[in-house]
Amino acid sequence: MVDGISTEQAVINQVMAALPEVKSKKEYTLNYGDSLWDIAKRELGDKKLTNREIRDYMLLIAKLNNLTTVEKMNGLYANQKIYLPLDIAGKKINDPQARTDLEKSVDNVINILQNDKTIYVRKATPDFINLYHIFHKKAFTTGYPPLESYLLCFSLDKNDKIKSVAIDDVENLNHISLDYEIDANGKTKTNIYPKPPVQQLKQEDKEALFKEIYNQYENYKKNPQRFY
Repeated sequence: MVDGISTEQAVINQVMAALPEVKSKKEYTLNYGDSLWDIAKRELGDKKLTNREIRDYMLLIAKLNNLTTVEKMNGLYANQKIYLPLDIAGKKINDPQARTDLEKSVDNVINILQNDKTIYVRKATPDFINLYHIFHKKAFTTGYPPLESYLLCFSLDKNDKIKSVAIDDVENLNHISLDYEIDANGKTKTNIYPKPPVQQLKQEDKEALFKEIYNQYENYKKNPQRFY
């Protein structure tokens, strides 16, 4: 809970407050089974959209129609009339240029964790460091066998809470080691020299990344593998 509201509602409020102004709109009549998520995805019309992009556009539609709570968003019904954005002030919603390199890198890792079916986790030795590596298979169009690819590593404390995460930048700044180290609070160090100032990852970005890592960790516990 945050100030008497759920964490989910707090995130919704935060995102809605940062959304651009809708300058013009069109009317839409809901069909049976319509959801704001499906409508947003259809309106954006890009198969390569990230879940974040769909979510933000969904919340823009919700805000336009004063559907500012989860209950209101889930209370839609067939033949209900709502409005959809036609013209949005300022930059296109979720303009990639508005995201920092760190944020785009986190988005990329989250997308792989959510959609790549070849993901697997291995625990490093010795045990006391409590360090884990996440791998996935990189396929080739030439017919060669898939190549094992290193995605990230994370460490846990004695309570199985994430202490730190290390990931690569989308441009892979340092080919010798992972580019970013992110601690439990979202503070980030960049592993290039000279080191730029410490960056702060947004709370929702950190929580989304950690959530997907925990999902993979739960899968690991069902079938533990070691990394030597």
